[in-house]
Amino acid sequence: MNRLNDKVAIITGAGSGTGMGAVTARLFAQQGASVVITASQQREQAIKDLSDELNQQGLKATYAILDVTNEVQWQEVAAHTISTFGKIDILVNNAGTPGPRGGWTDTDIQDVLAVMDVNLNSQFLGIKTVIPFMQQVGGGSIVNIGSAAAVIAFPDVNPGYAASKGASRMLSKSAAVDLAKMNIRVNTVLPGLIATPMATHFTEDEEAMQHLRTAIPVGRAGTSEEIAFAVLFLASDEASYVTATELLVDGGYTAI
Repeated sequence: MNRLNDKVAIITGAGSGTGMGAVTARLFAQQGASVVITASQQREQAIKDLSDELNQQGLKATYAILDVTNEVQWQEVAAHTISTFGKIDILVNNAGTPGPRGGWTDTDIQDVLAVMDVNLNSQFLGIKTVIPFMQQVGGGSIVNIGSAAAVIAFPDVNPGYAASKGASRMLSKSAAVDLAKMNIRVNTVLPGLIATPMATHFTEDEEAMQHLRTAIPVGRAGTSEEIAFAVLFLASDEASYVTATELLVDGGYTAI
């Protein structure tokens, strides 16, 4: 099952241990990729543990601290990747934040800007950083993690979250069009409600979950594994003719 054999992948936001980034890192490594697992300074122990776990299984992994809003740290992660594995084939821009809870009356501009910085600007920085390295190997694949909130409006979320995810959707399309001539594909995965540590304010609220189970056609929240397999397809050579696309993984929620 070596769908990513001989590929080198950077995955951001992998510090939760059970969220989409960590699960994607495990899946990529199992599929033959050498993975660079990144997260913020506060999550250093978690990404070190994940890297150790994969290496103990005979897989290839390393880790790096990355504040995704810091351009210098992006360059440092790229340099670490090159020195460790020799190239960069894949970037998964997974890092994200919902921002503080609260709607329009509870949110100030600094809250919005902070969310935009993590969810949108970081993806720009990641894409810009890896372009020259992907050119060196003749191309690559970039997968941005967006949200179903880029397609439909969710009530009572930080306004910056919806704005950032909508902007990320178009950032991906713009990058895909411009980078196609370099054989660099850019696609977006748009998760719906996924049972991750970031979504516990929904998944641990039984009243909210009952409403969502009614609203989601498949009747449940999704899993990190279901997102990871979608990312795997887009990152792999199986998707060699797929760019500028959006893959909704939402249990049908946005269809109704």
